[in-house]
Amino acid sequence: MTTIQEMRKLVEAKVQTMIRPNPKPKEQNGTVETKKEEEEKFESTYKQMENPLITPSSFGKRPLYSKVDINCDKWLMTLDEESRLKIDNPPSLADGLSKELEAEIRYLGCELIQQGAILLKLPQTAAATGQILFQRYFYQKSFVRYHFEHAVQACLLLASKIEEEPRRPRDVYNVFHRLERLHRLQQSGHEINKETTRGLAPPKIDVNYINTKQHMINSERRILATLGFVVHVKHPHRLIVAYGHTLGINESRPDILQKAWNYMNDGLRTDIFMRYKPETIACACIFLAARTVEDPIALPSTPFHWFEAFDTSDRDVEAIAHQLVALYVRRRFPNWPRIKAELDSLRSAKNAEKAAIKAKEVAEKLEKMAPGDEKTDPSSGNASRKESPVRKSGEKDRRILGDRDKKDKDRRRKRSNERDGKLDRRDRDRDRGDRGDRGDRNDRRKDDKKDRRKRSRSRSRDRKDKNRNRDVGKRYRRESISPPRSRR
Repeated sequence: MTTIQEMRKLVEAKVQTMIRPNPKPKEQNGTVETKKEEEEKFESTYKQMENPLITPSSFGKRPLYSKVDINCDKWLMTLDEESRLKIDNPPSLADGLSKELEAEIRYLGCELIQQGAILLKLPQTAAATGQILFQRYFYQKSFVRYHFEHAVQACLLLASKIEEEPRRPRDVYNVFHRLERLHRLQQSGHEINKETTRGLAPPKIDVNYINTKQHMINSERRILATLGFVVHVKHPHRLIVAYGHTLGINESRPDILQKAWNYMNDGLRTDIFMRYKPETIACACIFLAARTVEDPIALPSTPFHWFEAFDTSDRDVEAIAHQLVALYVRRRFPNWPRIKAELDSLRSAKNAEKAAIKAKEVAEKLEKMAPGDEKTDPSSGNASRKESPVRKSGEKDRRILGDRDKKDKDRRRKRSNERDGKLDRRDRDRDRGDRGDRGDRNDRRKDDKKDRRKRSRSRSRDRKDKNRNRDVGKRYRRESISPPRSRR
């Protein structure tokens, strides 16, 4: 009976034989390298080709040539210079969108995802995941080129699947439709209560529902393709509880913990999750909550600040705290119809610009296709008119297509005649080269009669052969001793 250690050694030996070639002794400078030196050389090159970001297996081996990185920290926009430039200048600014309006759209989209998650009875982790995916996606795409309403619904649908609380697209559409009507009521000055919302019925299943559902599914696929299917999120909510337990405030000051939790959820409307790690955000929320509760307390700051024990700098903590405080300075909710109207105007201007560029390219192509000389009109005598390139190109295309159809028809007819072993009179004339001189009318009639007679003979011959084969098959079945199909 083999032990576990022996089985482990056996498996390790098999792995080594699969990944390591059988080295042959090589001569260098007149000396023969030993087998041990060859193995050490191979091990060094193998470790250089490994991906250190991948966790090794129980045998201490990593997959070779693996380059897929599914770490969610790759979406931090402050790790390299290209991402830092993108977070300072999002793609929407290149399409004419102002920075203030871009921030309002981000706030509006995250707020709609939060409210939709509440109406769909999703957990808070699903709402947080949807908002972070929304922020990630629109740091890669522009609000002008893609509708943020479709992305909001797609992020909510995708987050419900990621957090294993799936919802139907129909439910997401109903919730979004209700949020849109509630927002219009609120913008018109009505108070949101049971009386004003009593007549809000669910939308009907019509063409609008079908189109919106298709846009939602397409946006979901586009989000997955843009993010490279790296959609998992590391939430800092558990870190708040862990850090509070370390500081000893979970039992003594639960209000600080609750305040930090609220700061965490409200911070999802901003882009702090694109700038800082979850550990830094958790420390900043606790730091701000300890100073803004009714009875503030002083957390340890000597010989160094308490959050430096969790690998967090005071500069990042203060920056996150200032960004969260600025979030509560907002006086009013973003005006959805106004934002939608401005985006539509930018899209129409963008489409008009594209159409003008395309028309210019088409005009340049037609100018290249048209001849340069001007043709005179024989009816007018002194007025030289130049035909439009569109008309010339159209007539040229029709003439080319007509000649092509005629050649194809002649080629098919000649091929069918050759297959039957005979040539048509027109083919014979063309082969002889005397197409212009076709003889008199009587000869043509005689040739036509002969051709028709030959065709009728061939058709009758084919019909006789077909009937003969059918009679032979009947006779064979009649004389066969095998039972009929019905009795098999």
